[in-house]
Amino acid sequence: MKRTILGILAGIAPFYVAAQGGYTIKGQLGKLNKPAMAFLLVNRDGQKTMDSVYLVNGKFEFKGTVTSTTEAHIRVKHDATPDNPAKRSSYDVKPLLLANENFSITAKDSIKNAAITGSPVNAENEKVTAFLKPIYDKYEALNEEFKAQPEAKKQDRSYVQTLEERAKLIEKEIFNAKMDYVAKNPDQHMALMAFNSTLGPEFDAIAMQKVFMTLNENLRNSYLGKQTEEKIKIVMKTQEGVEAADFSQPDIDGKMIKLSDYRGKYVLLDFWASWCAPCRRENPNLIKAYAKYKGKGFEILGVSLDKAADKVKWLKAIQDDKLTWKQVGDMKGWDNAAGMLYEVKAIPMNFLIDPNGKIIAKYLRGEELDKKLAELFKL
Repeated sequence: MKRTILGILAGIAPFYVAAQGGYTIKGQLGKLNKPAMAFLLVNRDGQKTMDSVYLVNGKFEFKGTVTSTTEAHIRVKHDATPDNPAKRSSYDVKPLLLANENFSITAKDSIKNAAITGSPVNAENEKVTAFLKPIYDKYEALNEEFKAQPEAKKQDRSYVQTLEERAKLIEKEIFNAKMDYVAKNPDQHMALMAFNSTLGPEFDAIAMQKVFMTLNENLRNSYLGKQTEEKIKIVMKTQEGVEAADFSQPDIDGKMIKLSDYRGKYVLLDFWASWCAPCRRENPNLIKAYAKYKGKGFEILGVSLDKAADKVKWLKAIQDDKLTWKQVGDMKGWDNAAGMLYEVKAIPMNFLIDPNGKIIAKYLRGEELDKKLAELFKL
């Protein structure tokens, strides 16, 4: 449930700036001199690079070029004390957004408290961060409320469920705010970053592809733009209406089970794990649905994202939760072949497949699953 402003930074980076003339960063940090050093760490199209320079009377300077606006950090090492890999250090770091522009960064004592001037990129980021902060603060309030509860309350499923429901409302508010920004700023690279940050594990790829195409062509062709488009294409593989990819995995007795074995029935392909608390909370809903619709042509195929070391826990969870449908798993955790085939990044996750083998719905939980099945079986 934790959300921080660092998450905002990752989700709302700045607008695109063409690679013309490069960047120049002029820094001033007090009156520090050698051995004090400044390090510039840059994410260059997925590759991490680092530049460094000694401070002279508090001054330092970096020059270079980026192909498009990207995330960067400036770290200042105040003395020659070597880093101790065995000890967690507290670094003096300033995250920023790097485009091909000239700007200054100044502070009296610590780079993390520095002010950035002359950078439209970082000014825009600060503006949008401030715009979103009140919404993200609601998450913080939810976290604080949970932490303040006695342990018994934290284990109360009904209470946790109310928190999850309230969290969903906040997530929707964040989504709407970002999409509103995208609609009003299609030429800003920040709009691309905000858009990309909304692409969670169960987004509507067809709808989001339409939004993506409203963005500036240069944005779509940027490094991040191509990454975003690829993400949409991947999700489209499991979009409603497409044929479900077949696979086979061993059940609890080692017998190979194919998804295509379920042709002719409606089958819920359910990805879960014994260690996943939300999955375990959802199991009673699956049990009710299975009991109600099994005789009408409905089946469930559970796919475990447990590791081999946790196989005993997986089998115990099946027994404890009284799951009577087929359960399979290759015991590779998040590297489960079926999970990777279906691009499962979070659980619980499920896909409802019709008798012809086509995906007709996904991420159905609680009443949503019962409602969908009642509609299909006309109950």
